[in-house]
Amino acid sequence: MKCEVPLTPEQCLFAAEHHSLVYKFLNENHLSSDEFYDVVIFGYLRAVSRYFNEPELQQYSFTTIAWRRMSACISDYRRKQRRPKHNADVISLHIKPSEESLPLEETIAAPNPYMRQLEEQLLLHDLAKRVSKQQMNIVHLKSCGYNDHDIARQQNTTMKRVQELLEEVRSVLLEICYG
Repeated sequence: MKCEVPLTPEQCLFAAEHHSLVYKFLNENHLSSDEFYDVVIFGYLRAVSRYFNEPELQQYSFTTIAWRRMSACISDYRRKQRRPKHNADVISLHIKPSEESLPLEETIAAPNPYMRQLEEQLLLHDLAKRVSKQQMNIVHLKSCGYNDHDIARQQNTTMKRVQELLEEVRSVLLEICYG
């Protein structure tokens, strides 16, 4: 994104004096000010800045410069609105896709704390088969809220070694989950 330079006090005064051009532009192009004011105002302000900073533009009336800049903003806005990401189908969880089906919200299983606990236990069981007893002790201490410094002290090792062991556990967990 370009870094815009704020308007000078002189430019602000000029912009305020000619601000009615924005509404005139919107009216003449049959554009709702609620929807399009935010689209064109930045073009208008850029036109003010350019009109002052680029002397070659002063051979034209400011209205011409502002009008062209606001028109370009509308064109850019409409082009962006036509992009596929702005026209994606919206699916509601509350509406049935067809008469004979259920709403999506009724087909999605609610979180079950017992299933989550069972999954965690099975994951820990698989993990215990693949890592050392020391690593499992560190995992247990970590899950109880101990920090690496406290774990290192309890395990009679360095913090760096604890972090290395945890990184190995992490690699094994990723392999179990995604491998």
